[in-house]
Amino acid sequence: MGEQKEVQVIWKEEKRTLYLEGEPVLTYTLSWPQLEGAGLGGKWINRYYARLAQSWGRRWGREVYWAACLELAARREAAKPFVAWSGELTGETALLQDGVLSLRFRGQEVRGDGGPARVRWGDVWQLREGAPKPLRSLFAGEKGWRGRLWRALIQQGEARRQSGDCFLDGDWMHRARAARPLRDWCLTQEGIEVPLPQCVASPAAEGCPVFCIPLEKEKT
Repeated sequence: MGEQKEVQVIWKEEKRTLYLEGEPVLTYTLSWPQLEGAGLGGKWINRYYARLAQSWGRRWGREVYWAACLELAARREAAKPFVAWSGELTGETALLQDGVLSLRFRGQEVRGDGGPARVRWGDVWQLREGAPKPLRSLFAGEKGWRGRLWRALIQQGEARRQSGDCFLDGDWMHRARAARPLRDWCLTQEGIEVPLPQCVASPAAEGCPVFCIPLEKEKT
C-alpha cells in the first residue's frame, strides 16, 4: 500500500471587473476551496464548492451587474457621480483534524456608496464520507444539548452587550433564535463558532456578530 497523502486545502481565487461602455461597473473577488489528498469524499466536496463559486459568480455577473448598469444610467441622466459596485466572497480553513474539515466563509456586497451587506457562515465536513458533519454528532448521548448551547450563546451575548463590546438590540435573543443561527456553525480549536445574520440582532454596522462556545476536548 502506498503512503497516505496529507489532506491539503487550496484556496482558488477569481477576480473580475465588469464594464459598461468602458466604465467599471462591478468588481468582485471570489474564493473557494479545493481539496487535495482527500480521496473520493474530497472530490464530492470539491464539486460542491465549484458549483457554489459558479452560483455566486453567475449572480454577480448577471442580476447584480444589470442592477449596477441601471444605476449608472440613472446617475448619468441626473448628472450625478457613479461609484462602482463591489462584491467579495472569502474563506479560510478553521479546522482540519481527525478527518474533520471546518471552513469559515464571509461574503460582502457594496452597492455604490451604500453600506456593506454582509453574510457569514461555516461548513463542517466529514472527509471520509464527503458529507456534512451534523452539530448533534458532537454531543452523542447528551439530551438537551441544543438548549445548553443556546443558553451559553445568550449568556455570552448579554455579557458583551453590557460591556459594550457588541451593540446588540435589547430583544436580540428572541430575534436571533428565529433566525436559527446554529445552522451556520463552524468548528475551531476554541469551540463552536456561531455567527448571527446581519441586522437580525444588531445594527447593520455590527455586521455579523460572532460567538464562540467552548467545547470539551473529549467531544471534538
